[in-house]
This record gives sequence, structure tokens and C-alpha cells, in this order.
Amino acid sequence: MSDNTPNDTRDASGRFVKQAAETAHRLHTPSEDGVHPISKILFGWTEAKITGTAIFWGVGILSALLIVVDLAVDRHEYVHMAEATGFYALWGFAAFAFVVLMGWPLGRLLRRSEDYYGDPGGPPADIDPDVPAAPDTSPTYPDEGDEL
Repeated sequence: MSDNTPNDTRDASGRFVKQAAETAHRLHTPSEDGVHPISKILFGWTEAKITGTAIFWGVGILSALLIVVDLAVDRHEYVHMAEATGFYALWGFAAFAFVVLMGWPLGRLLRRSEDYYGDPGGPPADIDPDVPAAPDTSPTYPDEGDEL
């Protein structure tokens, strides 16, 4: 039995499908390497080798341009040091660096040890698994069972 149907109306398993449905299926099915097609559409431009260099030089040129514009702005600041050219750029960089560097000691201060919640494979060490638990007879609410 021969099939005279054009190949573009069947999917890979031989079922009849419309081209729009096949296109929609391709847009929602991750590839073999696990990358979703929509993410390739949105972020595929970041894979080019020149992207990092272009972003670096673009930000550098924009920063230099803003410092040049800062020369033309006449400021009347309360603190004389703030009138220096590029002060706010340096202040922002210092604040950013401070916040990033303070993350390390703050993490050490707030982080809990890996065995904080006990052994994940069994009961807590202070509970004997052979002793049955006593039933909880306390009321759920303090006034439960009281007659008015």
C-alpha cells in the first residue's frame, strides 16, 4: 500500500497533523541537550563569543560618557566631597562592593550546620523508636470542652 500524502502533513511517527500543531509542538519540546526552544529564542544571542566583549565595552563607554556629562553639571551639594567628578559612580561601586563582601560573614553567621535537623535517614537521636508514643489528650483550643 503506497502513501501519496506529502510528508509535511505527517509527524515523525506517521500521524497526520497540521503544520501549525507541529510548529507549536517544536516550540514546547526541549531539545536533546535539555534547552527549551523559547529560551533559545529569548537568550540565544548570549551564546555568541562577542556578546561578553560587546557588553563590557558598551558599559565602559556609557560610564565614560556619563562622567563627561558629569563635568558639565553644576552642583551645589551640601557635602563638598560630593561635588567631585565621578563621586556618585565611586560611591555606588563602593556600596556595591561592601554589600557583596558582607554577604560572606553574614552567611557564616546565619548558616546552620548540615546536621542541624538531625540524621535525614532515621528518627531523632533523643527518641527511642521502640517506645510507643503517648496519645495526646490535651484539647486543641484552651476553652474546648468547657460548658458555659
